[in-house]
Amino acid sequence: MDKHKPFLTKRNPLNIDHNESERFNLKYLLPTYWLTWIGILFSLLLVFTPQALRILIGKFIGLCIYTFNKKRVDIAKTNIKMCFPNMDNASIENMTFKYFSNLGRTFTDFPILWWKKDEAVQKIIEVKGIENISHELAKGKGVIALTAHSVSLDFAGRSLSKYPIISMYKPFRNDLINWFVGRSRSKKTDNASVFPRDNFPFKNVLQALKKPNVFFYVGDEDLGYENSEFADFFGQQKSTLVAIRKIVEITNCSVVPVLNLFDSKSSKYITYIDKPLSDFPSDSITCDARLINSSFEKLINIEKTEYMWSLRFFQTRPRNVDYPYKKL
Repeated sequence: MDKHKPFLTKRNPLNIDHNESERFNLKYLLPTYWLTWIGILFSLLLVFTPQALRILIGKFIGLCIYTFNKKRVDIAKTNIKMCFPNMDNASIENMTFKYFSNLGRTFTDFPILWWKKDEAVQKIIEVKGIENISHELAKGKGVIALTAHSVSLDFAGRSLSKYPIISMYKPFRNDLINWFVGRSRSKKTDNASVFPRDNFPFKNVLQALKKPNVFFYVGDEDLGYENSEFADFFGQQKSTLVAIRKIVEITNCSVVPVLNLFDSKSSKYITYIDKPLSDFPSDSITCDARLINSSFEKLINIEKTEYMWSLRFFQTRPRNVDYPYKKL
């Protein structure tokens, strides 16, 4: 099986030939993909649906997931119980329900990213703390925009599209969806390089981060023991990725915490950008891992129900600590 290709704009931070980008394939016209095309056309209809109705549809989708996907509901409840041990059962149930409602809303809003031009998308996005990135770039330094899995993760990437940006994506199993969604992450007006995980040019990215470029990096995943350190995350020991320590040591770039959250009052997707991590990296890997997690906690606490609680964030456990999730 061939490796996935990056999504590239003609102007991109690594100066890679645009012809090396992921392309439309004629195989996508085969009957195998017809059902996918129906879904894509439905997503276009959602773009022209009034927001109030779109939110209602999204909440219904969230209700369906909450009602029928017992596996994801159990994971979410387990995570919430672990992170907020003083929360009573009714509050856990309410937070879980609201989380899936928010998740469903985001599903119906994602097509806006796929179909609309950047100028239109920016109208429903607000950025707070943008100077925390701009000031670092003005120094001639690269920036790691360190983000976490909120339900509106893709809106965070789009909110930073004015910068020369490098990011990574996890390929979809369906090649048509992978192409269709991926192309929206590198619009014609961007200066972007979006690489698949299985084909990531690490050395080239290191060179790019020695210059004023932004690396949009999702840093809250549990990817096992390798390149990780256990540190507190809402009071629980979590396997925390610490690979960015090496990147900073090599490139002298800055690390700026970023998180996108939906604001129901303004009906906008707000990207919160905190100040750069100070004294990072330090002499202690454990302290650095804790600093990463505390930076996430600070932003997640703005609206807890927007965090992706249905992912297994605690699947890698310290020795002699039980696996917390039900094996369904």
